[in-house]
Amino acid sequence: MALTNDEKGLLQEALSVYLQVCSQQLPPQQVQQLAAVAQGLIKKIDTVASGSAKGGNKPNGITDEWFKNVCMSCEKLSAGGCTDKVTEKYPGKCDPILHYERDKLIRK
Repeated sequence: MALTNDEKGLLQEALSVYLQVCSQQLPPQQVQQLAAVAQGLIKKIDTVASGSAKGGNKPNGITDEWFKNVCMSCEKLSAGGCTDKVTEKYPGKCDPILHYERDKLIRK
């Protein structure tokens, strides 16, 4: 499912208006929390079109080589990207990629 630039722009604008309305009615701390969630949503919207494959989208920070040779066969790849918490924080540092890189060095 790829979004057009117009669709992404509309969603970003809608979130912006929503945050403006919330800032008038909610305490600043809640608005900051909502802004963080909205920012995460925008990030996800940008990755929706970044490359879909068998199981899902290429996670941020993952090379095309890793995605093709490791991620596409990994059970932790979902439609929204990688569900592994290590990869989320440290792209390329999950066990399957580390094993792939080690095996690649041994084959040389």
